[in-house]
Amino acid sequence: MKLTTKTRYAVRTMADLANQPEGKATPLTEIARRQGLKPKYLAQIFIKLHHARLIKSRKGPGGGYYIDRDPRTIKISEIMEAVGESKALVFCVDKKRSKHCPRMNQCPTHPYWRKLNNIIDIFFDSITLYDISKRRTRGNLL
Repeated sequence: MKLTTKTRYAVRTMADLANQPEGKATPLTEIARRQGLKPKYLAQIFIKLHHARLIKSRKGPGGGYYIDRDPRTIKISEIMEAVGESKALVFCVDKKRSKHCPRMNQCPTHPYWRKLNNIIDIFFDSITLYDISKRRTRGNLL
């Protein structure tokens, strides 16, 4: 699995917002500057995060973006889903795909891909934005 830059940037910028004082709106340009990103590209990511209700925005003076939920309740998997990232290593175990491999039922490797996919799901569901923003680890990651 190779995470897209969109996912990596989404998680990084969400961690940035989680480290801001609660309810403080931060301008997109300020977040983009801190993260070394182009504001236009970050705006595209923030649209998706906003639609997924992971962030909120405030207009006008003192406006910007902020997280309206406790970072302990935001799973990294939610952020990935918001930006359209699949966690599946192979398409035949991707729950979002409507078409699957025609050999799926007789494929000797399919059960192993499915098991690995379940492990990946559990991993990303077990890490919260709080863990990332505070650089914490939950249990032994290796």
